Amino acid sequence: MVTSLLPTAARSLALRHTQLETKYCITSLFSNAVSFSTNSSVEKASSSSSSSPPPLPPPSGPLAGYKVLDLGQVVAGNFASGLLAYFGADVIKIEPPGRGDALRHLRDLDPTGTSLWWRSYGRNRRCITVDLHQEQGREIVKKLAQNVDVIVENFRPGVMEKWGLGPNDLPPHLIYTRISGYGQTGPKAPLPGYASVCEAYGGFRYVNGYADRAPVRPNISLGDSLAGLHAAFGAVMALLQRDGPHSSSRNGAAVAKSAVGKGFGQVVDAAISESLFNMLEGCVSEYVASGKKTIRPPSGSTITAVVPSGCWKAKDGTYVIIGGNGNSVYNRLMTAIGHPEMGLENPLYATDSKRVENEAQIVEAIEKWVAANSSERVMAVLNEARVPAGPILSIKDIMEEEQYKARGMFESAPLFSSNMTGSNSSSTSEMVESVTVPAMLPVLHGTPGGTRWAGPELGEHTDVVLRELLGMTEAEIEELRTLGAI
Repeated sequence: MVTSLLPTAARSLALRHTQLETKYCITSLFSNAVSFSTNSSVEKASSSSSSSPPPLPPPSGPLAGYKVLDLGQVVAGNFASGLLAYFGADVIKIEPPGRGDALRHLRDLDPTGTSLWWRSYGRNRRCITVDLHQEQGREIVKKLAQNVDVIVENFRPGVMEKWGLGPNDLPPHLIYTRISGYGQTGPKAPLPGYASVCEAYGGFRYVNGYADRAPVRPNISLGDSLAGLHAAFGAVMALLQRDGPHSSSRNGAAVAKSAVGKGFGQVVDAAISESLFNMLEGCVSEYVASGKKTIRPPSGSTITAVVPSGCWKAKDGTYVIIGGNGNSVYNRLMTAIGHPEMGLENPLYATDSKRVENEAQIVEAIEKWVAANSSERVMAVLNEARVPAGPILSIKDIMEEEQYKARGMFESAPLFSSNMTGSNSSSTSEMVESVTVPAMLPVLHGTPGGTRWAGPELGEHTDVVLRELLGMTEAEIEELRTLGAI
């Protein structure tokens, strides 16, 4: 059994990720399939759940050496653990036997019938199946918790405690990372919380969209992803507090009072609604300071009291985003579009507040100039004048964009599983070899993370993890499988 899992003070930097030479590729980004092909000459691998998977590439990144037990589900939990795995943590994902995580079945599927979204978010993880509804399954989680640094879960508050797997039931060194709709406390804590509802409760849906129509939802699971990001950030901060060089003395009085210091973990409590609330900028202070009168409204393609900043339609029908707020940028903008008389020397436009008062005139001048020019010319002129301006990119545009390519935003995720096969016909056996996935961010120049393998098959590593971390024999594992506990 592993007893020490903390990373050493010095680590050599491994390669960012391993690239396989493949003739064929599934291309996906943010779960959108672009193209796929398969190698029909490869024999279908054995589907035996007890077969050992091939060796996996070693981790790299700042979290190499840490272990995470991932009980997260669907988007928020998977994104949090995915970030930790990308930056080097050894993440062991627990899923229910038979059906697995719901994310495996959402949106576009690869030829094996597995979601491309899962292949991306599930990358770099070792996947095991455990039935948490059975006592034997819960005992496995308790034993694994002795061997990891972080737990991630996003069950409804109270469920983990009901199973005897709450923070007080597990070792005190754990960073117990929780994601829920409304947080672990307060009157709404017990309620189920989906991103769609929590985005509205967190204030985001109110400020997004247009005042004369229904509130708008972006076509991504923004609330879930922001909650996952907050959870991962919280987990890393808690690890720094627990293991950092000054963890026992930094903020001495507070640390002593809370009993959180060297060697002690804590609960990280991330809420979907609060993750959106955390994005509301100055809305709270503005409301209170105004005597509860200033309520920031939805503002379409602009932003309230920031002028000029918006979206304009060019001669060729393409929309261009222009950010001309800020004194010097505004002055350069008005000069570039042929209206220097509306610059800073004119008292009507000399300050931010004056520009807000005279927004209509400014918007009209920009609108006419943009409408008279092609989008390419608009962006060329404004970029030459050092005024932020750019296009609105689709996923197709992004994947063709040289800036994204230069930054390494597309990575090849090899499929190292022994069960990564599929068939488009009853007579052809085919193998998927890799998936193109987006890089996870931020970019670290000294200790970068990277994609080492795509999201594995359900239960792909159950046997090896139980042998490696819990020292179980083949007979013990088979008994658990017979009971349906794994």
